[in-house]
Amino acid sequence: MTPNNFAYLVMAVWPFVTFVLLRNYGIGKGALLALLCSYMFLPARMSIEISGLPDLDRFLITILTIIVYMLFSGSLSSLNLLSRVYKVLLFILILSPIFTALSNQERYLFLPGLTLYDGISSSITTLLNFFPFFIGATYFREENQQIYLFKTFAIATFVYAFLALYEIRMSPQLHSMIYGYFPHAWGQQYRDGGFRAVVFMGHGLLVAMFFAVGVAVWTCMFKLKVKVFRFKTGSGLLVVFLTLLLSKSLAALLYGLLAFVAIKFSSPRKIILVSVLITIVFVTYPILSATKIFPHQDLVELAASVSADRAGSLQYRFDNEHILLEHANEKPWFGWGDWGRNRVFDPETGQDISTTDGAWIISIGVSGWIGFLSTFLFMIIPIWLIFSKDKRIKSMPIQSQYLISAHSLVVGLIIMDQMPNASINPLYWCVIGSLAGRVHDLISTKYSISQTR
Repeated sequence: MTPNNFAYLVMAVWPFVTFVLLRNYGIGKGALLALLCSYMFLPARMSIEISGLPDLDRFLITILTIIVYMLFSGSLSSLNLLSRVYKVLLFILILSPIFTALSNQERYLFLPGLTLYDGISSSITTLLNFFPFFIGATYFREENQQIYLFKTFAIATFVYAFLALYEIRMSPQLHSMIYGYFPHAWGQQYRDGGFRAVVFMGHGLLVAMFFAVGVAVWTCMFKLKVKVFRFKTGSGLLVVFLTLLLSKSLAALLYGLLAFVAIKFSSPRKIILVSVLITIVFVTYPILSATKIFPHQDLVELAASVSADRAGSLQYRFDNEHILLEHANEKPWFGWGDWGRNRVFDPETGQDISTTDGAWIISIGVSGWIGFLSTFLFMIIPIWLIFSKDKRIKSMPIQSQYLISAHSLVVGLIIMDQMPNASINPLYWCVIGSLAGRVHDLISTKYSISQTR
């Protein structure tokens, strides 16, 4: 099925909607609302081809509109690139696709070699998708801006819960009804005798992750006694949590439970410690997997105690990770590049015998260890800095401590989900950028504790 005319009309009109949001709400709030709405309501897995530009999907259209608006309003220079380490990482992140292309000019089975144009195009796309990180770091770096970010995200998940509950009951059909096509494999949205909600995000797992983050931000608002709506914050938390429970994603449910228990019952220091442990697991997992130290079989047996189907799915995932990691390590520094060269094919039949799920294995396969580290260190460094600046954090008011620790856990959950899935997107980069900007202010010599009061 192909997108209907309404899908193309929505994509064509969206730049004007984004412009109105930016003009009425300002660059920070307007950009956040545009990114949220594009992820929640625009057609998924659809792009428009324009000669000389990367394929324009809903996020790239939104980001390009934001950049153009900032350029003509003279606001582009206001973006804060933070510390020197982030500038170095950004330089590596943008430059590495070019080295990937230059080191992959030979054919891989039936796939053509890469050209310098491919490398430059990939660099531009990487920078555009990453651009919301700087929006978050610049416009959501103060405490009141953090609270606005969390409240907006909480409202979005509450509203989306009702669309998701409809699809859980009636089947995921809203995308097909409105845009004329289904964005993924239908069979993957049926689990345990019922349906996952897809709505307009493209896959049930993405929707479940959205609600897992929602549980985290709602719990934070509940802990801080911040009113999101007129009714009690606990009611909103309950609606979002029940929707997550019915979303039929064990991983996302565990993320939500972890966030609720940690934020509701733990101290800020312990919440930060949990976030640090998540980053350690994420960074070491590829190495432990390659050396066969990670307890894959134990996890499969644990999953088998819950469901034979889940155990089989997990085993299948681990088997694919193994062959993909072996393939990736043939070009460890800069990876295999795009066009499916990171995948594994049968040399005789040419059949694709691999399935790429986790963002970590996709990143290593496409961009190598250089691209992997330069990408994910943007997420990891802010959490490590919070942990290392313990005295500075403890000198803050207790509410400020809980806010920044909860924010670190939200980013930790996003990182964790890049192991089984590939849910990272420009909206989440904005959330990550907000934490990075907040941490930068905390460790800056110009920072005063009175700013948080």
